[in-house]
Amino acid sequence: MKQPIPNIAFLLDSAPRVWSSLESHHLQLCKALLARGSQPVLVFSERLPPEIQNRFEREGISVRAINYRDGLLHYYKELGQLIEKNSIERVHLIFFDYFRAVAWLVRLRGVKSIVYEMGNGGVFKARSLKRMLIHGRNRMMTAPLVRIIAISEFIKGQLVAGGLPKHKIVVKHLGVDTNRFKPDAAARERWAREFSVRDEEIILSTVSYLRPIKNPQIIVQACSVLAKRGVPVRLFVGGDGEMSEELKRLGNDLGIAERIHWLGLVADPASLLQASDLFLLATVGEAFGLVLAEAMACGVPVVATRAGAIPEVVKDGETGLLVNPNDPAALAAGIEQLARDQPLRKQMAQAAIARVRDNFTLEKSVAETLAIYDSLAC
Repeated sequence: MKQPIPNIAFLLDSAPRVWSSLESHHLQLCKALLARGSQPVLVFSERLPPEIQNRFEREGISVRAINYRDGLLHYYKELGQLIEKNSIERVHLIFFDYFRAVAWLVRLRGVKSIVYEMGNGGVFKARSLKRMLIHGRNRMMTAPLVRIIAISEFIKGQLVAGGLPKHKIVVKHLGVDTNRFKPDAAARERWAREFSVRDEEIILSTVSYLRPIKNPQIIVQACSVLAKRGVPVRLFVGGDGEMSEELKRLGNDLGIAERIHWLGLVADPASLLQASDLFLLATVGEAFGLVLAEAMACGVPVVATRAGAIPEVVKDGETGLLVNPNDPAALAAGIEQLARDQPLRKQMAQAAIARVRDNFTLEKSVAETLAIYDSLAC
C-alpha cells in the first residue's frame, strides 16, 4: 500500500485565461493527491476566470492567487499564511525561473520538501566568465530544491548547462487528455464550410503565443513560398501576443493575407486541430511542445523545426517531418511534400495517434509525477 502524500502547495508563475492541457494535468494530479490523503492547493499569480476556478473547486481543490511580482515581502507574508493555514509540508514550483528567490522564500517558511519543475523554453548560451558567474548564482538559488523536474531531455541539458546539479534532475514528459484531443472526421468539413475552404486546399494550423521565441514569422514566410510554388494552403493561427499586428502586416506585405485566418486566443483548440491536415511549429528553444502532442493525438501530422525538445515529441519521418530552424524555404518544402502525398499523411496520422497513446498521455504524466513524490525522503 502506498504511503500518504503530505499536503502540497503548487506555486505557479502563471494565470491561465482558458482551460488547457496543463490545467487538465493539474486537475488530475490534484484528484490523485486527494485520493492519497493530501490536500493540494493551487496558487496562481492572478485570480482565474470564474469558470476555471470553479472547475477546480468543484473537485475539492483549493485555489489561491499570490503574485511574485508584487514584491518579495508581500509574497513571503502571503506564503507564510498559506503554509500555516493549509499545513503545507511540500511545495511544487512551476513556471518560475530557477534563479528566482521563491525557493528560498519557501525554505525560510519552514518547508524542506521543495520540488521545482522547469518548463520554460530557451537556449543557455553564456560562456567564459559570465557562465561561471551564472553557474554560481544558479547553484545558490536552487540549493533548497530536493528534486528538479525537467519536462524534456532538452530541458535537462539546459539545466545542466546552467550549472544545476545533475543528480537532482529527473525527466518527466507532459501529457494530453486523449479523451479531449482525439480524431474527429467531421471537423474538417465543418471548418471548410465555415471558412469556404476549397476541396483542393490543405488546412494548416499553428497554435501558440505570438512571441519572438515561437518564430511565428517563419510560418507566415513559408506560406508565401508555398503560394509562389502554387501549393494551395490555408493557414489558421490560434493565439495572441505582442507580434499579432506585425504578423498581420507581414501577411499583407507578402500578398497572402487571404490565405491566413487570425483566430486570436482559442478557448478550445481541439476542433481546429481535428480539422487540420498539417500542424506547424517553428520554435527553436521549445521546452516540450505540448500542442504538438495535442495535434498528434487528433491524428494530425506535424511539420516543425528540428530544435529544442521537438524531436522528442515528433518522430521525424514517422509522425511528421522536421526541418532546419529559421528557414522558411525548408519549412515550406516539408509542408509541400506532405501536402502532395495524402497516403503518407494518413500513415503519419495513425503513427502520431499511437505515439501519443504510448508516450504522452495525461495518465502517464500524472503517474510519473506521483512516483517522483514517492521517491522523496522528506
